[in-house]
Amino acid sequence: MRVQAALGAIALVGAASGAAVQAQQSGQPVAQAAFDAAAAWGEFETLLRGKYAYIERDDIDVDAQLARSKEVALKSENPAQFRKVIHQTALTFMDPHLIVGPFTDDDYAIVMTAADLDLAFIDGEAKIVDVRRDSPAFEAGLRPGDTIASIDGTPASGAARLPFGEVLSEPTDAQLDYGLTLAGNGKRAGLRKLVVRKVDASVHAIELASTRDWANSLRDRPTVDLRFIGQDDSVAVITPLNSLGNNDTIAAFDAAMEEAKGASAVVLDMRETPSGGNTEVARSIIGHFVSEAQPYQMHRVPVYEREFTVPRQFVEYVMPREPYYGGPVFVLHGRWTGSMGEGIVIGMDAASDAVTIGSDMGDLLGGLWNYDLEHSDARVDLGGEALFHVNGTPREDYIAQVEIMPASTARDGSDPAITRVFELLEKSD
Repeated sequence: MRVQAALGAIALVGAASGAAVQAQQSGQPVAQAAFDAAAAWGEFETLLRGKYAYIERDDIDVDAQLARSKEVALKSENPAQFRKVIHQTALTFMDPHLIVGPFTDDDYAIVMTAADLDLAFIDGEAKIVDVRRDSPAFEAGLRPGDTIASIDGTPASGAARLPFGEVLSEPTDAQLDYGLTLAGNGKRAGLRKLVVRKVDASVHAIELASTRDWANSLRDRPTVDLRFIGQDDSVAVITPLNSLGNNDTIAAFDAAMEEAKGASAVVLDMRETPSGGNTEVARSIIGHFVSEAQPYQMHRVPVYEREFTVPRQFVEYVMPREPYYGGPVFVLHGRWTGSMGEGIVIGMDAASDAVTIGSDMGDLLGGLWNYDLEHSDARVDLGGEALFHVNGTPREDYIAQVEIMPASTARDGSDPAITRVFELLEKSD
């Protein structure tokens, strides 16, 4: 029924467009067609139900949510109002890979790419769970365990509901945590004003720069950072700097591995990869740590089963790459490990002898597909492929071999993951 309605609307638009061309050729004024919110919603929902690999959810009532969103969306008088509604609808899925644009400055910044705080409600209070290192929040002294009392003048409990607008009346606990993280990281433009209660009970009014502006300022960094740590500087730490979508990273990582091949241990730090990337870069990185072809990730594409009743599932392999490193390897990950970064973590776990250390990752669901919507001029990104560890574990459910929380910044400002690496190295001596 929804598909037929959408196709019927397309036919009507086509007829209207033909009339408009005739009017232009005759010199008559062209009337603007009224915005058809029903056709726009039909197009959006058909896309979501047909192509989104994660539409079947057990943590939210999808049918009820889409019915509620449709009710709000049908009130839209123009494409801008409609885009806002479906943008907010996407947020209710708590999936940073489900995105509706084009963005406005009034939209909340994209997590975790433009985010420096991970927040959650714990025992009824809005707590900082982790802080991105060297970020505005880190430099302002915010640390895990601090409490957020208010965001831009709104109590934290209310601020957590604002990103969803009218489309979500009764958020789940998980949705409130997601909304809190969105609110705490601010909108795409403008400063963030937080009132924070520290662990020592002191209260501070803190003003932070836009996370989007800060994230944009990082674009000129090298693709890969290499440093040596430890008493004799024998441990190599190799960090892709949010560059997994840049094919120049392949050669840069090769060069870093060449310098690191004599190290007593290698730390692959994936905690600064929130924006994802491509499989060529991922496979080139993992290849340095395998001596023979190994499976590293499993894909499932639900759209084919939905359309043809024929499932499609396959395992992707990684091939060896020089120089090979066979010594101790540790893979660090956390909330700013996103998409392809998450794929590298589960791939290193599956294909190599590496030890993974970290917390829950960015949980960007699936391989990204992109669509333009004709009836609303909106753009939708969504996970079209469901991704899994080769053992069948959904990528978003992966748990580190060595779990730590927080994974980026300890209460005292130190690096908890690097600390754990040295503890494990000492234990192995």
